[in-house]
Amino acid sequence: MHDQIFTYVLLAGLAIGLLWAAFTDLRSRTIGNRLNIAIAAGAPLFWWASGLDLWPGVAMQFGMAAATFAVCCLFFALRQMGGGDVKLLTALALWFPPTNFVVLVIIMAMAGWVLTLAMGMWGVAHSRVVGGKPVRDTVLLGAFTLVAANFASAVLGGPKLAIPSAIIEPLAANGATSLLVALVPVAILAFVTLASIKIIRRHDQQPRIPYGLAIAVAGLWVVGGGFVTQISEAGIG
Repeated sequence: MHDQIFTYVLLAGLAIGLLWAAFTDLRSRTIGNRLNIAIAAGAPLFWWASGLDLWPGVAMQFGMAAATFAVCCLFFALRQMGGGDVKLLTALALWFPPTNFVVLVIIMAMAGWVLTLAMGMWGVAHSRVVGGKPVRDTVLLGAFTLVAANFASAVLGGPKLAIPSAIIEPLAANGATSLLVALVPVAILAFVTLASIKIIRRHDQQPRIPYGLAIAVAGLWVVGGGFVTQISEAGIG
């Protein structure tokens, strides 16, 4: 019982840390080293409270953190992630088992995608590029952002706008047609992404994305799910 309470306390502390990371990244586009170190330092306590074995449990967490750091360093070199983002995601890799961490990365990618489009729309709305047609392009980016948000919500099990079943079912009855129907969302997402990039570049925009916000949202999502699961298991026991 005491270990469970301590686990809840640690998860609550992690949630607070993620909220602070999101706030500081929005305010100054930085995530402090002290915060990242504190989050990483809390992981061994969480392993102990969760009863994680040294092998293969703890070893797997270290391996996943090392792999995450290596991949994120590549994105950092390509200027797609900030240093604070790399450290925060690596610290979170110490906390979550592989399955949960994969979910975190998927949610992070979805949230980061929508956030990038929204920030790009804001920049285009204030564009001063001659002949850039900011009003038209802002409306287009707004529509693309809604499409991206709808897709992200659908993937994560949230509310979504879907094609009516009365249209889908007759098409899905035919094998070749059903394959085309399955490829339609992929084609739409590819078009939305490529068109958005073209519009943002046309207005000479390079929005500074607070990607720590996307990481924090994903982390809070997984932490919330784990917290609810542990409470449910404790209640059942």
